[in-house]
Amino acid sequence: MSEREEKRSAAFAIHLFRRIAVVSGFIAAVLCILLLINYLQLQRTDPLNSPALEALIGRLRENPEDTDLREEIRALDLLARRAYFTRIWQIRVASLMLLGSVSALIVSLKILSRDRQKLPAESGETTSLRTAFLSRFGLMVMAAVLLASGLAAAVLSDSALSRDYAVGGNGDGPIQESEAAVAQDTEIKENYLDTEVLRRNWPGFRGPGGVGIAYVADAPTQWNGSTGQGVVWKTAIPKPGFNSPIIWEDRIFLSGADEQSREVYCLDRHSGAIFWQSSVDNVPGSPTEAPQVSSDTGYAAPTMATDGARVFAIFATGDVVGLDFAGVVVWERNLGVPENHYGHSSSLMVYRDLLIVQYDHDGGARLLALDTANGQTVWETERQVMTSWTSPILVYTGRRPEVILNANPYVAAYDPDSGRELWQVECMFGEVGPSPAYGDGLVYAANQFAQLVAIDVNTREIVWELYDDLPDASSPLAVEGCVYVPTSYGYLSCLDAKTGEIYWIHDYGGSSYSSPVYAAGRIYWMDKSGVMHIFEAGTEFIPISDPTLGEPSWAVPAFTDSRIYIRGEQHLYCIGG
Repeated sequence: MSEREEKRSAAFAIHLFRRIAVVSGFIAAVLCILLLINYLQLQRTDPLNSPALEALIGRLRENPEDTDLREEIRALDLLARRAYFTRIWQIRVASLMLLGSVSALIVSLKILSRDRQKLPAESGETTSLRTAFLSRFGLMVMAAVLLASGLAAAVLSDSALSRDYAVGGNGDGPIQESEAAVAQDTEIKENYLDTEVLRRNWPGFRGPGGVGIAYVADAPTQWNGSTGQGVVWKTAIPKPGFNSPIIWEDRIFLSGADEQSREVYCLDRHSGAIFWQSSVDNVPGSPTEAPQVSSDTGYAAPTMATDGARVFAIFATGDVVGLDFAGVVVWERNLGVPENHYGHSSSLMVYRDLLIVQYDHDGGARLLALDTANGQTVWETERQVMTSWTSPILVYTGRRPEVILNANPYVAAYDPDSGRELWQVECMFGEVGPSPAYGDGLVYAANQFAQLVAIDVNTREIVWELYDDLPDASSPLAVEGCVYVPTSYGYLSCLDAKTGEIYWIHDYGGSSYSSPVYAAGRIYWMDKSGVMHIFEAGTEFIPISDPTLGEPSWAVPAFTDSRIYIRGEQHLYCIGG
């Protein structure tokens, strides 16, 4: 190549890198300005606590039974939360773009600085200007200032958003919360978890919050499914399923499935008549062949959930569906076939307008929140745990709602609004089946051949441990200062909730996969043969009765209006006085 061509090539390269430097510098400057403006705006306004929302909350305090106003608050709060996540995403994307543009600027300037002696003279350009433009020191300082100021604004903005929104941390230290923010959010969240409408219904597995407490004044203690004594009605359910009934007002919902098909059923709570049954088929992404599952799990083990307007079901295929109360499929999707050697069994849970799905399997454990209106993913959090068969519980710990999960190796809590992990305690191992329990600031998690632990949600410390007579499927129950621990082989223990001291152990002599429920001062625990063991709640074992269903049962009973609804192997029973 001739010297002239070399100079021409060098001039072209230098011209190109100068253009790159100018463009990348301009982009970096614009991004830096935008990030600084965004930070200044955050200092003046709170993206989540808008005046409109505060005004609506004030009106709700004056009219707590105004359901339309509550729905308006939920809708406005949802918009605020979505805008919050969008803003965080924009800040982080802008930060990456700033980093990329400054990197391009620095690389271009280095090349121009190295080869500045090759630059051809240009008319009207003085040596001092060219030197100033190409001065390595000056340009590097400019790039460093742009990068530092922009990234500082991004970090401060992200921290401000997290501080305004967060109801927790990552479990590494004490949580720094604004009392005003907690008080502002408590009204709606605590109302959701503790409203009369939830208490008089049975919206999911083990009732409101999934903790096994029925808010009823009375419940029957005598019946016989074989003779019909105490049985108000019983209805055959077309397809098998180990899931438990859920209740909303006058409707009961169940699901059933086999290797060929999946169905959802709606029954009249008063008569037992089947209002409708809806097939769940042709779900996009659903496998053409059903996965292999254990006979103890089946294809419809997870209990459904409802928000009072729609019902939701999930199956061993990974198909999840939302239906309205008329049985019309509103949305359906497949989450991916769970790689689970027994079959998927984690039950669903509704929190406000989110459907919470615990999806712990070998293909990638995660916790998801789906929009109840359309099934789209609102947030998704990866979990570093093994396959589990447990279900989430949702509790209000005194300052915030927490979704708490039990798996190997962690018991962990998450913010139901964002999916952020609030804390985790490494304390579990094995194939975990029992769901956690909660009471008075302590989480109780157990698994057979592992341990039972009581975890303080504030300090994240294990308060006490127990290693004997532990469950492998049934879940513990915490109520009125006691923890009741069932086992699959028929032992049931009563422990002091604060210390773990054993008050009593009783051997019922059967086996059970069901979980105990507290109702009207009594504990109800169903065994596999269909016998319900009923005893007084308390530090002394006082048996009441052992009525029989007349057919095997694995499900957790549902309670409402002084009646019990029990799913047997073939029928759904309504038990009443």
